[in-house]
Amino acid sequence: MCGRFTITLTKEDFINYLSTYDDIHIDLDHIVLPNYNVAPSENVVAMISHKDQYRVGPLKWGFIPSFAKDIKSGFKMINARAETLLDKLAFKDAIISKRCVIFADSFYEWKKEDHKKIPMRIKLIDQEIFAFAGLYSSYKDKEQTIHSATIITTQSNEFMTSIHHRMPVILKKDDIEAWLNHKTLHAMSYLKPYDTNQMKAYEVSNYVNNASHKGKNCIEEIKNTN
Repeated sequence: MCGRFTITLTKEDFINYLSTYDDIHIDLDHIVLPNYNVAPSENVVAMISHKDQYRVGPLKWGFIPSFAKDIKSGFKMINARAETLLDKLAFKDAIISKRCVIFADSFYEWKKEDHKKIPMRIKLIDQEIFAFAGLYSSYKDKEQTIHSATIITTQSNEFMTSIHHRMPVILKKDDIEAWLNHKTLHAMSYLKPYDTNQMKAYEVSNYVNNASHKGKNCIEEIKNTN
């Protein structure tokens, strides 16, 4: 699964990263950057394609289906399994017309070892920032509309297997635009484990376990002295 991640760029650096996209609208007013410990129910930095324009802004992390009876029923849906997307009522329409990407530069997973859970920070070797494949929804609650998202997960690659049996779907940079394009009919083909040879990880402290901790201490490496 994917329950925590980081995006450690400043707003200025992130906007510079987005400069490669043509016809893009950026709204970061309700986004905190950098964030060393992004947690469920917070705003994530997402991008969608809308009327032939890329739109970047906040989505609430925790998918709320448009048919949900209340808000609480949705915020628990932080992840969506790639293998069952087409079988789930909440996601089968979104995979066709409401795809998004969620930007990050690492994610956390807790490795089980000797009856302990060790927090690990996982990064890509070949790029500083990357995009999770996601789905989004617009839920109308009385007078407000809540835009929310979920991160799609898949089975772990060889590298991740020793840490956890699931991992988020990370898109290759060249695949982001195709994933967002509603005309892409083979979207499911992008939902696969990332190249195992392009990933690295290191242990961090239990400081990251507390979702209210947002500072740089979250990503400090713990040196193994054994």
